[in-house]
Amino acid sequence: MVGVVGASARAAVHSLARAGFAAWAVDLFADRDLACVASCRVCPFSEYPGALPYLAARFPPGPVLYTGGLENYPNIVAELALSRELWSNPPAVLEAVRDPFRLSVALTEANLTFPALVPPGSPCPMSGRYLRKPLRSAGGLGIRFAQPCEPADDSHYFQEFIDGVSMSALFRDVTLFGISEQLIGESGFHAAPFAYCGNIGPFPAGGELVARVEALGRVVAIAFGLRGVWGIDFMLKADVPYMVEVNPRYTAAVEVLEHGLGHAAFLAGPSRTPHGVIGKAIYFAPHAITFPNGGPWDADLVGDFNPWRLPGFADIPEVGSRIEAGHPVLTILSEGSSPAYCRLRLHSRAAELDQLFAGNSP
Repeated sequence: MVGVVGASARAAVHSLARAGFAAWAVDLFADRDLACVASCRVCPFSEYPGALPYLAARFPPGPVLYTGGLENYPNIVAELALSRELWSNPPAVLEAVRDPFRLSVALTEANLTFPALVPPGSPCPMSGRYLRKPLRSAGGLGIRFAQPCEPADDSHYFQEFIDGVSMSALFRDVTLFGISEQLIGESGFHAAPFAYCGNIGPFPAGGELVARVEALGRVVAIAFGLRGVWGIDFMLKADVPYMVEVNPRYTAAVEVLEHGLGHAAFLAGPSRTPHGVIGKAIYFAPHAITFPNGGPWDADLVGDFNPWRLPGFADIPEVGSRIEAGHPVLTILSEGSSPAYCRLRLHSRAAELDQLFAGNSP
């Protein structure tokens, strides 16, 4: 049995099920569709992530993998690794690959593209467009445009803004598993500017783009010793991928690519017929709401669990949960013949949720 810990565990638990593994989980939500398939515990927001190793210790011995956000806490990962095998990258790898300046050096030496960085301690340049990004970033939170001559601080860095399409690529060790488009800061889902709010994939990439993305992944994997399932975010501009950062753990795009391609990223389960193009969007609360007793997600909570069935909704909260404005409510999924159709379906379902929650307030 494999443990999953992090901010949200449901998607990884379902991925493990597609590969034939049973799992337990500790995360911030213990959503209903997670609790249906795995023993799980809630880590209170006030104790996250420090309480994760203590809560994980209550489960049987066995390996553990971590999800989004924990790459910023190598000390917590190190504590987990004291008593369990890591099915993710070790703390030393996290500390190295999450350093944008070390990442920039590795790619520049390999003659690969990386957005320009302002040297540590230097103010933002007067000319050009730059982003101010947290050194401990997760889901695009805390990112904004930098002001000309804005002073530096110890917890942020300035990175050149690349005006292109936001993309992600998933790797298993050094092998490219798939590419997807990222949904970033989309108002239809009430996401904050620059906030991650979904993926659409697999992306129909041509041979030249695939080769360039494979080269990016190969250089980073070898330079930093990445292993297992991990990903990169990049901006695609004029068919050139500019790597933005590395996600050295299970990523939110995994389930999109698994359903779309028809086989598991963990390579332990049988292949299934691909769904085609898959869309996934995080719907954020347009205002404070109390999660209702019923809704269009009910169909995804009944019947026998099949990890290869694409649900319409996922990460479904407990009835009566209070969700503050701007916080994630649930995940919407769709399938279709094209990325454009998937995007349309995602926004249509989000508009339906807007109507459902219009009169809902705590």
